Amino acid sequence: MAVILGIAGTAKNTGKTTTTKAIMEEVQRDKNRVLGLTSIGYDGEDVDNITGLPKPKIEVWPGALVAVAERSLEVSTAQIELLEKTDIATPLGKVILGRVTKGGTLLIAGPNKSKELRRVLPLLQQYGANFIIVDGALNRIAPMVEVDSLIIATGAAKTPNITELAWETKHLVEILQFPVFNTPKNMVNMGSVLDIQAAQRLSAFLSNNQGVVIDGVISSQGLEYLIQVGEELKGKILILPDAIKLIVCGEVRHIYNLLSRLKELGLEIGVKKEVHVTALTVNPYYPQFRFSSNDYQEAYVDRKLLFQTIKNSVNIPVFDIVEEGGHKLYEVIVEKGI
Repeated sequence: MAVILGIAGTAKNTGKTTTTKAIMEEVQRDKNRVLGLTSIGYDGEDVDNITGLPKPKIEVWPGALVAVAERSLEVSTAQIELLEKTDIATPLGKVILGRVTKGGTLLIAGPNKSKELRRVLPLLQQYGANFIIVDGALNRIAPMVEVDSLIIATGAAKTPNITELAWETKHLVEILQFPVFNTPKNMVNMGSVLDIQAAQRLSAFLSNNQGVVIDGVISSQGLEYLIQVGEELKGKILILPDAIKLIVCGEVRHIYNLLSRLKELGLEIGVKKEVHVTALTVNPYYPQFRFSSNDYQEAYVDRKLLFQTIKNSVNIPVFDIVEEGGHKLYEVIVEKGI
């Protein structure tokens, strides 16, 4: 059975690439696994375009399968045998399916949308991949609803305030773990709720029906409007396609607070499709700005304190990849994927 794993960083430099490389090393050692690799959008630059500090490279090996934009091969040292060219367009050309014939570095640039990723994943499996990694980030996480298992990479680069980071991480995980609801009868369907007019329609539907199924996203403005309805929400049901739709339209802590307020008012909120958040990785590194020289330097928060604080804030496994390596994390992923 194939494992389809998404890896998303909460910000630049939170250790997503380090996590990806550690898991890839475990896949390479596992003789029963054939790697498939793709990305949501573009990643893999040599130098961080904000800080100017070096970024880790992704290296692939012969036999691995990839789904990447064709122009990404121009700046990669790995050699790829073309298996199939799709009509999926990206800023770097069409997405191609290929098999690595000579190992080397690879710039990962792949499909941008859920429906595109949904087409690519079966193709990777068709050509033999049974452990597929989808590289992503929190600001382009929407297509991650297509993966079976999600790893979140966070760390001091998001904020070096460990307490604040722990709260934000806790809120993120709890949102992603929103319960799955079966859609009861007497429910009304509507599209995304992105403006005040749509929020007004949603409020009216909730007042006159058992609940509403939103076939899209709801903005923070929509949630704020519902709070004004108050006690009229008690016993009503709101269902979204998946929990990721809750975090793409606003800052995580703000969305969490709005959802908590709505639940206090008696609105039941659930999703149609579960997001399997398997584990977190934490990284103590952050780029610290130096005013004296107008550049960035490497800085670190307390590694043990960061790890323990994040571990105590969530109900899923937490790993420090640099300290532990990827073996234990890989075991958790494979166990969840079976």
